[in-house]
Amino acid sequence: MPKLDLKNPGVQKLALSVMMSLGVLGVFFFSHLVPFGFQNQRERLNALKAEYEKKSTELARARATVSDLPRFEAEYEHLHERWAMAAELLPADRQLPVLLRRITLAAQQTGVEFVVFRPNEVKTEEHYVELPMQLSVYGGYHQIGSFIAELANMRRIVTVSGLQLKTSKADEEGTATTAAEFTASAYTLNSAGPPAPGASPSATPAEPQKEGERHGRKSS
Repeated sequence: MPKLDLKNPGVQKLALSVMMSLGVLGVFFFSHLVPFGFQNQRERLNALKAEYEKKSTELARARATVSDLPRFEAEYEHLHERWAMAAELLPADRQLPVLLRRITLAAQQTGVEFVVFRPNEVKTEEHYVELPMQLSVYGGYHQIGSFIAELANMRRIVTVSGLQLKTSKADEEGTATTAAEFTASAYTLNSAGPPAPGASPSATPAEPQKEGERHGRKSS
């Protein structure tokens, strides 16, 4: 293999040309290829970092949900108990005869007599049904007050409205009689939903009418 004569001007020019070419390639590599690869790597790292942070957030939420599960269950049980207690205040239709017997018993215990015990038109709302009853009773003033207090303090919801009192003159013995007219409304849970417009009232109050009329006829 022949030796290169570095003193030869032609060899010197060739060596210089090779060195310049290598320099140009080095500049191109470090100014284009290296930054391009670094940019791709940085974008990939940023994407991985964003995905990691997203998964970390989801994991934290999942852990928080699991840790809060007992609290959610306790709140649900509390709300369920409150709903059950409220539902007890609204008797089902089949429990209305029991409620009416309690109203009759309250009248007997307080010493008032029924004159009228008549159901009015049923009012159906979205979640409950109102069963208003027109009552007319007579007795002593304090007896009337005790009877109305018994109605208001019943475990089931019974409201009294439209109260009108008339007190007669005292008799020879000094006893005065008070007549009271009012509407007592009982309520039941509405399991069927509100009626269609123009629908006729439910026949549910038929039971109150019979029992009230029987007691009214017996008292008169």
